[in-house]
Amino acid sequence: MAVKALWQKAGHWPLLGISEELEPVTLCGKTFHAHGYAANLNAYVVLELDANEPDIIKIKDGKKLVKLSQALHMRRIFFQLFFSKRILYFTSYADALHSLETLRGKVSGVPKFSYQVGGDIKPAPIMEAFHSCASFLENLGLDVPIATKGMDFKKKAIEGKFFEALGIFWPAFEAFLSDQNPPVFTFNKMFSMFNEHAEDNFERIPNAVLDAQMVTLVDEFQDCGANTISWLRGVLGELRHRGLKFHSPEGLIFPSLMAVGDDWQSIYGWRGSSPKFFQHFKQYFPSPRTLDLKLQQNFRSQQMVIDAAESIVKHTRGISGKHGEAAHPDVKDLNHPVQLWDKDDEQLVNLVEQHYEQGDEIMVLSRSRSTLKEAGQLISHLKQRAREDKHPDQIRLLTYHGSKGLEADAVFMLGDCEQLTSSDWRNQAYALAKLEMNGEARAYDLAQGEEVMRLAYVAITRAKLHCYWFLDESKGGAKSFPKASEKIDERQPYFCDFRK
Repeated sequence: MAVKALWQKAGHWPLLGISEELEPVTLCGKTFHAHGYAANLNAYVVLELDANEPDIIKIKDGKKLVKLSQALHMRRIFFQLFFSKRILYFTSYADALHSLETLRGKVSGVPKFSYQVGGDIKPAPIMEAFHSCASFLENLGLDVPIATKGMDFKKKAIEGKFFEALGIFWPAFEAFLSDQNPPVFTFNKMFSMFNEHAEDNFERIPNAVLDAQMVTLVDEFQDCGANTISWLRGVLGELRHRGLKFHSPEGLIFPSLMAVGDDWQSIYGWRGSSPKFFQHFKQYFPSPRTLDLKLQQNFRSQQMVIDAAESIVKHTRGISGKHGEAAHPDVKDLNHPVQLWDKDDEQLVNLVEQHYEQGDEIMVLSRSRSTLKEAGQLISHLKQRAREDKHPDQIRLLTYHGSKGLEADAVFMLGDCEQLTSSDWRNQAYALAKLEMNGEARAYDLAQGEEVMRLAYVAITRAKLHCYWFLDESKGGAKSFPKASEKIDERQPYFCDFRK
C-alpha cells in the first residue's frame, strides 16, 4: 500500500473514472493487488513508483525487508507473465494529468495463446513453448539464435515463424534477466559461461575456486546433456592448463573425473540428454589412463525381473558385455516371472489387494498421468486403508520417469512404453549438435525409439519381487512408432503371458 500512499500524498490519487478499491489478483498461488479499475477502458490500473521519488522506501516481504522499487518490479513481471486481462500502468505522476481517453493507447495486454510445437503431445502457453525449446537446444550445447537460423522449414510453415520468433525472443529474455538486480541467469547460461570455449571467463577464476573440481564425481552420467559435458571439459582443461595438483600422503593427486551411470537408464532424451557421452566416455574425456568398472551385482531385484528387463533393452545401442546378477540374499534364489495381462481393472485391483494384505510395498506406474488418476480411483479404498494403518507410502502411484531410483516389492505397469511422435525440428537440432550415432538422417526419432526400450527397463527393474504389466490390446493397422511390448518374447521363462 506504500505506493498508493505516495500517490495520495502527491495529490494524484484517486482519479476520476477509476474505482479506487483494491482488486485482489491471484497469480501462481500468490495474491497481488491492482489499485483500481477503469470501467471505460475495461482495464485494471496499477500504480508504480514515480522516478522523482527517492528510492529509499523498504517494505516487508516475509521475514526480510526489500526496496519498494524491487517489489513493484517483481509485481509487474508477474502481471506481465501470468495476468491475461488488460492493464493500465501509471508509471509517473504525469500520467495522472492525462484524461483516461488519452491513455487508452497505453493499455497493455500481454499476448496469451498456446502453441503446439511439432513433436509435442499438446499445446503449451507460448512463453512455456519458447522456454522448453530453447532449453532443449541449450542442453544440446547449441546457441539458440544460431541454431534457429540453421534450421530449415517449408516456406509457409508456421513452425519456421515460431523458431524465427524464438531466435529473437531468447536473447532479449536473457538480457532482461541479466539486467535484474542482482543479475539472474538460467541454469544453462551458467554452464555455457564456463564451457570449453570460455577461456576468457576462466581467467577470472582463482585457483581456490577450481580446487573444488580437482576430484569430480558425476552421478547419473547417462543423463548429461552436451552443455554439461562442455562445462566438464572446460573445467578439466583449465585445471590441466594451470598444472594444478594436490600433495597427499599417498602421493600427487592430479585432476580426475569419475562418471557413474547406466546407459540402459538414459530416459531424458526429450529434454536434451544423451547416453552417447557415457557410451563414448574416452572420446570426450581422453586421458593417459582410464579405468572401466562394471558393477553387475544387483542388490534389488530377483533374477527373472532382471532378465525380463534386459531382454527388452538389449535391442538398443549401448555398452556391451553387461548382465545383471541378483545378489541380495533375500531374493537371489527367487524366480517369479514378469506377468503380462490385458488391461483389466478388476484383476488389477485384486492383485494390488493381495499384495497389500501380504504387507508388500506397492508401486503403480504408467506413462500417462490420466491413467494414474483412474488407477488411483480404482484403489482409493486401499490408499485410505494405508493411511489409516499409518503406512501412507505403502502404495505409490508414479509415472515411469518419476519412479527412477525407487523400488517396491510389487510393481504394476499400466500401459506400454511407446514412442508417441516424430519431431522434425528436434531431428534438425540433433544434426546441428552432431549427436547422430552413425550419421542417421533422423537421429532424434531413432534415439526416442530406443529410449522407450530403456524406459521399460527402468520401470520393470523397480520391482524387487513381482512385476505385473497390463497392456492395451494392439490396434494393428498402419505401422506405428516403436513400442517396448514388441520386444517381449513370451517363450522365455522370465515372462508369463496371461493375455487372451
